[in-house]
Formats: sequence, structure tokens, C-alpha cells
Amino acid sequence: MSFHQVEEWFEIFRQFGYLPGFILLYIRAIIPVFPLALYILINIQAYGPILGILISWLGLISGTFTVYLICKRWVNTERMQRIKQRTAVQRLISFIDRQGLIPLFILLCFPFTPNTLINFVASLSHIRPKYYFIVLASSKLLMLVVLDVFWIVGKKLEQHFMGSKKE
Repeated sequence: MSFHQVEEWFEIFRQFGYLPGFILLYIRAIIPVFPLALYILINIQAYGPILGILISWLGLISGTFTVYLICKRWVNTERMQRIKQRTAVQRLISFIDRQGLIPLFILLCFPFTPNTLINFVASLSHIRPKYYFIVLASSKLLMLVVLDVFWIVGKKLEQHFMGSKKE
């Protein structure tokens, strides 16, 4: 695929406004097998560093919090109660209840952490949804800002070593 073909794809992506970038990250939060960093970089490339991060952040926290709320709603079902009785799950829940929100914040800052597992365990714990949302929103924002800084530094290094002319 040539540079011009890639630019054409980004132009098509931009024609639909900000919705494709939001939906891309929303779905990624629900189906965590998709590459998070790639989608964030696509948004940054399509919408610029600030808007790309904002759109990615909104889509990511919306999708992740939706999964958390769904798990929280099912917490009293018979199947969830059986899962909650498992020793490993009990240890995770008691760890979160003892340690508070800091371990969740740290885990959610990493782009490779399985958010679905964290959502599941957090929904079983005694964390209130508003506190989980605050931790989720702040940790994902920090993650995206760091990724944005890496992207900007990478662009500067590329300009320095490759020259300023476009292909």
C-alpha cells in the first residue's frame, strides 16, 4: 500500500466526522482482541494529536464503562455468584477492597492490560461506579497522553533522520 493510498483511507475516515474514531475505540473496549495502540494512532493520524486523543479517550472510557456497568448489573445472578465464590476471584476482590483504587489506576494505565478482566473483578468488588469511572477516565487519559507524547517524539525523530520531504 502506497503513501497516497493510506492518505486516501484517512480522508474517507475523516469524511464521516469524529464518529468512526469514537466507534473504533468503543468497540475495542468491548471486544479487547483488537490492537488498542493501533486504533489510537489511527485517530491521532486522522484527527491530529489533541482531537485524536480526545476522541480515543471518549470512545475507550465509554466502551469500558459500559462493560463495567453490564457486569455490575449481572453481579447478583446465580452464575456470577458461583464465579464470585472461587478462591482466585475472592483473593482478587479482597485485594482490590483492601488496597483501594490505586492498583486499578496503575493497571488501567497500561494499554496491554486486559480491561475486561479488570471490569469484571471491579464489578464484583465493593467499588462504587462513580469512583471506578473517575479512576478509569484519569488512567486512560494518562495512558493516551503518554502515547501521544511518544507519537510526537517519533514524528520529530522521523523528520530529523528522514528529512522533511514527504513521499
